[in-house]
Amino acid sequence: MVEYTDMNKPSVANPVYAIEMQEIVDKLRKNGYGELVDCLLDDDNECYTKRGRLNKSATIRKLGWKSKQLEDALEGMKEILNCEFQLFEIDEDEEDEEED
Repeated sequence: MVEYTDMNKPSVANPVYAIEMQEIVDKLRKNGYGELVDCLLDDDNECYTKRGRLNKSATIRKLGWKSKQLEDALEGMKEILNCEFQLFEIDEDEEDEEED
């Protein structure tokens, strides 16, 4: 279990952080991403590289999906989290494309 001393960084042992993470997972499951969420949480050794980056090829193989299906699911999850929790900043290029 990893602990951070900085109060602004998440701690696995911090109950508030655990509740927030559970809310995020529940929100994604309610919106139809349960299979992907479960795969990413259950098979973290296969779905992530040693540096903690998503291994898309392994995730696709594990789920039996196509690359486009994973990309669409990740984008959908990102939109849900952005709308709900304001986690991601929208690129200025994406804003310009939406206005056209």
